[in-house]
Amino acid sequence: MFLDRLNKEQHQAIFDLAVNLAAADNEISEEEVQYLKEFSEAHGIEYDLNKSDIDVAERISKFNTKEVRIIALQQLIKISYKDGHFGKEEQDKVFLIAQKMGLNDPALMIRIEKWVRQGFDWRYEGEEMLKH
Repeated sequence: MFLDRLNKEQHQAIFDLAVNLAAADNEISEEEVQYLKEFSEAHGIEYDLNKSDIDVAERISKFNTKEVRIIALQQLIKISYKDGHFGKEEQDKVFLIAQKMGLNDPALMIRIEKWVRQGFDWRYEGEEMLKH
């Protein structure tokens, strides 16, 4: 929804960080793989799951406004929830990335995470309604 506000370079940076983040718990779930495939196809970027040695600071430098940083964090939290939970390792990495972006406000992080959870709840509720 908000990804149309980003350029291709920013999409690639989110993808690279998301792959790195998905591997934080030493396992990339099938749901995470599917999301990453769809993300790369939707934005015409390279699909490559070998991102363990990326330069995080260089990727973060692509997020040049607060709006873009918030969208990036929302996407990173979203990928973290794809396997059903936002684990401690993933939380730590997302919060570290947020700090490196200069977004050190815990209240903002809580709002972004709530935004993601509500999005999942909204989608689930709709899917359940359509089944009946």
